Amino acid sequence: MSAKEITIPVRLDGKTFKKFSRFDMFRLRRRWVRPVVFALILLAFAAAALLSRKPQAGLIAAVLLVVGMGLPLVYFGTFFAQVNLQAVQRGLDSPKRVYTVRLDFDGVHVTNDQKKESPLSVAWKDVQAVFHVRGCVYLYVSPVQAFLLPDGQANVPDAEVWEYLKEHMGGKCRF
Repeated sequence: MSAKEITIPVRLDGKTFKKFSRFDMFRLRRRWVRPVVFALILLAFAAAALLSRKPQAGLIAAVLLVVGMGLPLVYFGTFFAQVNLQAVQRGLDSPKRVYTVRLDFDGVHVTNDQKKESPLSVAWKDVQAVFHVRGCVYLYVSPVQAFLLPDGQANVPDAEVWEYLKEHMGGKCRF
């Protein structure tokens, strides 16, 4: 490895933020499973009600279908609306400098570029996981906090950033 230290002044835009939010919510945390299972259960009960051929079975099936499809749609719609609102509130309609990440032998060091606060330092052994998705690297320093490292923003080529992370993280790096 030629670089002993990699510096990444991160400029974040709305598209990258939204893509990360979808990754975190649906792929990593798998928060889509419960609403889908809920919908399938209510759809099965609606089908059972229709198959019973009892009076009012059609009405019961219709209510179950509306609730079974409606609540998951509201859940997903609310999530996407909140992500869009957060992107607007953070002013991410155009790329914005948010933080600087420095990777060195000791670990990950993050400095907030938007407000004055003490830098965050995390040793390599304490970093939770690193995910490489198309166009960005998601660096999870805790189970609930990640830093986005978009491609093309480091002081070294993107492939070298990924190799550096793999060298220090080992099995915690995923594609």
